[in-house]
This record gives sequence, C-alpha cells and structure tokens, in this order.
Amino acid sequence: MPLKIRWSSKEYMPTALILLGVCGLFQVLIIAISQYIFYVGNYLIITIIPLGTIAALYFASIMVYEAFAQVERKEKLKRQYIKSGSYSSKIKAFLNNSIARPLLIIFAFFTTFFFITFFISSSLINNQMAFLISEIIAGVVCLLIANYFEKNYAKVRRF
Repeated sequence: MPLKIRWSSKEYMPTALILLGVCGLFQVLIIAISQYIFYVGNYLIITIIPLGTIAALYFASIMVYEAFAQVERKEKLKRQYIKSGSYSSKIKAFLNNSIARPLLIIFAFFTTFFFITFFISSSLINNQMAFLISEIIAGVVCLLIANYFEKNYAKVRRF
C-alpha cells in the first residue's frame, strides 16, 4: 500500500511550506540569472512562466519526498531493533536530511536541463523564447524524474 502523506495536516504543513518556499527561492535565482546574465527582458515571460515551474518543482519535490518516506518506512519496519548509526560528517548528515535530499535531486536535474536547453535553443532563437522553452522542458523533466523515483525507487503502485 503506497504511503500518502496528508500535506494539509498539522504535522506536515511546515514541511510542505518549506518545500514550496525553497522552490520559489530557486526560481527567483533562475530569474535573476536569466535577466541579468542572459538578457531576457520580457517581464511577462519572467513572471508568468516561472509560476508554473514553481508548481512543477513543488509537486516533483513532494513526489520524491514521499518516495523517500516510503522507503524509510519499509526499512524501519524491517530493521526495528537495530541501532541507528551516526553520520561521520556534516555533509552526509545534510545530504541525508529528509527535506534537503529531494530538493537537491530536483534542483540538480532542473539546473542541468535548463542550462543545456537554454544554450542549445538560444543559438537558434532569441533569448526570450529560449528561456520559455528551457523552463518548460526542465520542469517537465523534473516531473518525469520524480515519477521515476516514485515508480522504481519506492516501488509505489497506484491503483
């Protein structure tokens, strides 16, 4: 039975708001890079398209968070009485954080696909349309990656 977190509950609302806020801050960084380095000057494209991308990144990070929570729950049920080991470094502790791990995965894939598609499409068309295409493609790829994590890593089956 797949784990389905009720995000509107009192327990998980702060986690959901943290995920949404970090996705928004990440898009603000991408917008700043696009405006000041890549000279994308159309304010309509800079404001409307990233709102949809924030929603896509938020949904993808929630899917990856639920996948990791499902695997963690299975491991906890398998190994109930084994001592939990401490992490050897602060970097490993940060990377094993339940909120940071899905965000880092999603942001790494988004950044990679955004810049690859932006540089390829900016050589063919103007910067505004290249930004538009790269935001949409990177957002869709993040959703596909999150779906892959949900299906193959956590082995969640939806009926």
